[in-house]
Amino acid sequence: MNYSDAEKYLFGKRRMGMKFGLDRVRRLMKDAGNPQEKFRTVHIVGTNGKGSTTALLSEILRHLGYRTGRITSPHLFHYRERTAVNNKWIPEEEVVRFVEMFRERIEEYSATFFEITTVMSAWHFMNSGVDLVVAEAGLGGRLDATRLLGGSCTVFTGVEIEHRRILGSTEALITAEKVAIAPPGSALIAYRQKPEVEKIIALAATEGNLNRIVPESASSAPMPGEHQKRNAGLAIAAALQVTGNDEVPVTRAFEKACSTLKWAGRIDLRSGTPSILFDVAHNPGSISFLIEHLKSGWQTPVPAVIGFLEDKYWREMTLQLKGIFNPVITTTPLNERSLPAETLAAEFRKNGIEAIPEDNIGMALAKGRSRASDILVVTGSFFVVGDAMQQAWEKGWITMPVEGEEAGQLFDQVTNVDSSLRSSV
Repeated sequence: MNYSDAEKYLFGKRRMGMKFGLDRVRRLMKDAGNPQEKFRTVHIVGTNGKGSTTALLSEILRHLGYRTGRITSPHLFHYRERTAVNNKWIPEEEVVRFVEMFRERIEEYSATFFEITTVMSAWHFMNSGVDLVVAEAGLGGRLDATRLLGGSCTVFTGVEIEHRRILGSTEALITAEKVAIAPPGSALIAYRQKPEVEKIIALAATEGNLNRIVPESASSAPMPGEHQKRNAGLAIAAALQVTGNDEVPVTRAFEKACSTLKWAGRIDLRSGTPSILFDVAHNPGSISFLIEHLKSGWQTPVPAVIGFLEDKYWREMTLQLKGIFNPVITTTPLNERSLPAETLAAEFRKNGIEAIPEDNIGMALAKGRSRASDILVVTGSFFVVGDAMQQAWEKGWITMPVEGEEAGQLFDQVTNVDSSLRSSV
């Protein structure tokens, strides 16, 4: 088996969909040697900001001298992004070795794609001798595969209505599902929330004997947007809690992290003619952050390329974007849950926005560039933003950062991604 074979096998598990329960991942963890017992874990849960907070906290811990594992999802360019040690992706040969070693058990247990990836990450972290792991949860918390990693600290980034069928129909119910990942007696870091959410957090803290920590928003952040300062505050508080360090070394590590962190696709402006702003805003909350950023730096409306998955709140988001985007080139993400470009375009037109449907993401990007003068926005699904960023780079339409070994690794890989594999995720 080579890496391409292993990746195709893993992506094939996406077709199994989502299964509830922790028994499969618990059994697979045991077969892998219970790697989760070899390191400490910080859980990151919430609706928005999980990936950015995970990345920043990992970088702070790395600068503090800890060998740090990181789990994120979904990936933007490449499957191996999901599992990293000190910013280095899991090697291809390790993915192959894991699949070869545990394929029989994976089939026996009918483990899902996310469960397999979680166990593979823990196994790789054990083999790499990590000290700490920062793990971004999937959809929830209570039944999320990452819950099996244990956890000495949980970071709650906030909540809004999402995945109602799975998590619940109110913010309070969703919060209860997410914070249930926190082990009894551990720390829970969260800003003060609206009353109905705060009540759930307070109850969880009391019943679970959790040490509730309310952080302060940071004065700066490595990524633009006021919301990123809040994410930075969470990351700093988690670093203080999990390492036991005082503020001076953590502050220094945070300052270093702000200069070294590269986190593509998050309000991510790339130079070109026109420049292109990439942002994986795919729910109403993240769209609000994008709108706030655009209003602070550009005269709206601006042209945009946009595409969503059909299970997102896309009608609400088209209303939010009235007066912000015009024209819009709607496109269809390469995913089995994609929303057709024509359907999205029709909704934008209802709101008085010129909308041009184009299923092909590369063609949509070209049409967007032809309508832009100084800036084009590409937003929506990870599958749209990642594909568009890769194609823009390959065609020489944008520049990419080259600072730092981790950035070099990331963007060297961008040009080597097999599009047939990307289209299956």
